[in-house]
Amino acid sequence: MRALLSFRFVAAVAGIFVLLFMVRSVTAGDEVDQAAANTSTTPVSRVINLTERLDRSTKRFATDPEGLATSTVTFTIEEQRAVTIVEGTTGVNDCTIPDLAQGNCAIFADLLGEAVIWFSLQPVVDNDHVVLPAVTGFERGLAVLENGMRLSHAPAFIRRCPTEYASFTEMRTDVGTDFVSWWSFDEGELTDVVCTTQ
Repeated sequence: MRALLSFRFVAAVAGIFVLLFMVRSVTAGDEVDQAAANTSTTPVSRVINLTERLDRSTKRFATDPEGLATSTVTFTIEEQRAVTIVEGTTGVNDCTIPDLAQGNCAIFADLLGEAVIWFSLQPVVDNDHVVLPAVTGFERGLAVLENGMRLSHAPAFIRRCPTEYASFTEMRTDVGTDFVSWWSFDEGELTDVVCTTQ
């Protein structure tokens, strides 16, 4: 009788441990899935410390589907300086070959020393500004964009919307992120926010 009770007791305890192990395995899988989802939807924060127009260039440059530079290229930037993007560097290239050839491209880069660790090549509009994603917040004196870029900004944005807003905060509350930001090379900062819906 005592041996039978001991066996039942041990089996019950073992069953509890098995159930706990199974529950832990399932919830751990959920945590990994949640972490993966958070990683895929949250852009990496990039402090942009190089914002320059590129001189005219005949060099071909592209990124692969994963957003990696497919070759190493050195671009000349204003004031006779140069910037090199090494093959395999992560970034975005929205410039076309004609944009590069006509000098209508700009680089926004996150640097480590003089090395580019992330870049965004963007077309220059009307020889004046670059259109960038919406501003979603502010941190340490910089505007945080929807794609994770952090850039300097004007004390007050020029708001270009069909509706007049008393402040940027009021505009954001009303339109959410249905707007773009303009980087001005004359001012060296984000100056305008432009609504994309009428």
